[in-house]
Amino acid sequence: MSTQSTGRAAGSIVPWFGAVLVLQLAHAFAAASALDAPRSLSLVHDVAGWGSGVLAVLGTLAAARSFAQGDYLRKVWGGLAAGALLSLVSTALRSYWLHAVPDVPFTQSPLLPVRMLVVVLANVSTTYALILLAMTYRQSGLQPPSSVRSNALWVGTAVAALAVGVPVLATEVRHLGTDAISTMSAVISLASTLADMTTILLVAPILGVAYMLRGGRLAWVWWAMGVSGAMWLFYDARVWLGPLLPGDAAQNAELLRTLRTSGLVLLGLAGWLQRTALAPQQSPVAAQTHAGVS
Repeated sequence: MSTQSTGRAAGSIVPWFGAVLVLQLAHAFAAASALDAPRSLSLVHDVAGWGSGVLAVLGTLAAARSFAQGDYLRKVWGGLAAGALLSLVSTALRSYWLHAVPDVPFTQSPLLPVRMLVVVLANVSTTYALILLAMTYRQSGLQPPSSVRSNALWVGTAVAALAVGVPVLATEVRHLGTDAISTMSAVISLASTLADMTTILLVAPILGVAYMLRGGRLAWVWWAMGVSGAMWLFYDARVWLGPLLPGDAAQNAELLRTLRTSGLVLLGLAGWLQRTALAPQQSPVAAQTHAGVS
C-alpha cells in the first residue's frame, strides 16, 4: 500500500474514532452532571447502555454477515454478535426493572435468575469468539514475532488482568452459597470478571497483529478490538482506581463506569470496519471515470 493510499485510509477512519470519542465524552459529561442525583444517574447509564449496546450488535452482525457460511471469521463475528445481543438483553432486563419498579433494587427482582443466565451465556460467547479472533493470525500464518516489546506488553496485560480480576474473584467466591440473591449476584460478577480478564489478556496478541498489519485496511479492525479491550481494563479497575483519583472515590468509580460505552461502541466499530475492509474498492481513476459516466 502506498503512502498516499495509507494516508487516505487513515483519514477516512479518523471520523469514526472521533465519533466514538464524542459518545464517550457525552456519557461521561452526562454522568458527571447527575452524580448527586442517583435516579438521574441510573437513567444516564441506562440510555448509554441501550445506545452502545445497539451499536455493538449492529456492527458485529454486519461483520458476521459479510462472511460466507463456514468461514472461520464468520464464527468469530457470529460469537461476538451473539455476545453483544445477549448483553443488550441483559441491559433490557435491568432497564425494564428500572422503569417499572424504580424503588426496588434489581437484586430483589424476580428477573435476577434470567439475567444471571443471560450474562453467563453472553460472556461465554464473547470469550470464545475473542479466543478465536486472537488465533486468527495462526490460521492465516501471520504470527507476530516475539520481541522484548511484545513480551513486555504480554506481561503487562497479564499483571493487569490478575490485579483487576483476582480481588473480585476472591470476594465473590465467598458469597457463593450464602443465599439465593447473593449466589446469583456472585455468579454474574464471576462470569463477567473471568470474561473481562480473558479480554485483557488478549489485548497483547490483538494489538500485536494490528501493529503487523499497520498501513492496511484490516489493521483498523484489530486496533479497534485492542482499544476496546483496554477500555474494559479501566472499567473493571474502577473500584480501586476511584480512590487513587482526585475527588470522591464513589463518584470517580461512576465516571469510570462510563468507559463501558467505549468498550461496546469500539466493538461495533471493529465489526463495521471488518465489513468495510471486505467491500470492493475502486481506484481513484476508476472512481472519477464512473462519476464522469454517470
